[in-house]
Amino acid sequence: MAGDLFRRNRPFHLLDGFYTEWSEHLTTRCIPLFRDSPPSAVTNGAVFNDLISYYDTIDHYANRDTIFYFLFPSWHVNSLETSILFLGDVHPHLFISLIQSLRDPNRIHLRLAPWRDLAFPVNHFVDDVKNDVNESVSRLLSKVRKAQEGYIQGFSDNWVSWFHSQRGRQSVTVMETAASVTLGEEFVRIFREANQLRKITIVNIVNLSDVNQAALFLEGVCEFLAGFRHQLAHVPAQFFPNQVALQYQLAYQQMMQQQPEVLHDICVWNIDRNVTRDMLREMFRRYPSVREVQIVNDPGRGQKHGFVSFADESEKWRAIQEMNGAMLLKKPMHLRSEAHRNI
Repeated sequence: MAGDLFRRNRPFHLLDGFYTEWSEHLTTRCIPLFRDSPPSAVTNGAVFNDLISYYDTIDHYANRDTIFYFLFPSWHVNSLETSILFLGDVHPHLFISLIQSLRDPNRIHLRLAPWRDLAFPVNHFVDDVKNDVNESVSRLLSKVRKAQEGYIQGFSDNWVSWFHSQRGRQSVTVMETAASVTLGEEFVRIFREANQLRKITIVNIVNLSDVNQAALFLEGVCEFLAGFRHQLAHVPAQFFPNQVALQYQLAYQQMMQQQPEVLHDICVWNIDRNVTRDMLREMFRRYPSVREVQIVNDPGRGQKHGFVSFADESEKWRAIQEMNGAMLLKKPMHLRSEAHRNI
């Protein structure tokens, strides 16, 4: 059903593309299954497996070099969304709240009727799952706090060391100091545990539901995941829930009416293996027309290089003149002009 969406050989600089493909898959493949046919175990199983594969895939790509990208994904740009996120993806409480909304007696809708006639006490059903989630969330938050304390201590130690060195007085920046702290695997483990919690919560709800209830729940999850702002440029507006279709449709139309900018690239060579995309973006923050920044790994040579795209060609040439040889971490950047590539 998902084709090569969940393949395991995707370069890091294409992970934004993975999220876009996942959005399109939800809206063009998963959601229509629930709307074009009656509920069935086959349909539920296909969508359920895709949701589990989604979390398994981002687990696979999470490592010490990519973890901050997953914890703070670039496509979560709407501040109103941050309250429903937890360690890089949706809060597992969302799935429980979705059940409560589906069976709300004040919502008169025939399609929601299956959730009003559960074969077991609803309070027991919700409370058991919710208690498990609460316990796991508290444990993960404690781990995050300890990992953050360790990271901050390492940052402070390195800042003091660099500040009191002759070279550090000249070139040290917050970004450089932060990048020099060894993250290890602690944040990666926490991120994967959070994904495991999300998967377990979905599994528990589906296992305790009949076919009709599971179909409504899975459809609701897919519609929710397809509602993040980053997907508006790729998703037909009719796939969004009716209650919010108008505002999404207006935003979608506005974005589609915009003409794409002509971009001008520079290639950045001789960069340290610890440099991240955010660090490279920070180096070029002074140039307002920067639109895209990417880091490309070359495993064969054990090297990295980057691309920075400008909407203003004259600003691109000024950046080459001003930034060529500038220190990024412990290496001077080597800049050259490049034809624009889709990054």
